[in-house]
Amino acid sequence: MEGKKGTIHEQFQPLTVQWFKRAFVYTGSIGDFRYRYATDKTVIHAATYSVYCYEAAQDKTEKDFPWTEDGVEELKTWMQSQYEAFLKK
Repeated sequence: MEGKKGTIHEQFQPLTVQWFKRAFVYTGSIGDFRYRYATDKTVIHAATYSVYCYEAAQDKTEKDFPWTEDGVEELKTWMQSQYEAFLKK
């Protein structure tokens, strides 16, 4: 799926409150669009960037979300919008 407006990419669809209990830090990518999630007790820290690893990326965009059902839904929508913006570059 190439980021059709109004749809959530298949890599973001499985995200749930429970899914984030898998690891404290999770990274992934869709081609050169890269993302990273880090969790603490009540917050999911999300970041998007391209090409390089998180630590070296010069184009990071970061946002925090509450670790709740509503927060995860907001995160999925934000991730989709970040991915769509990346596709337009």
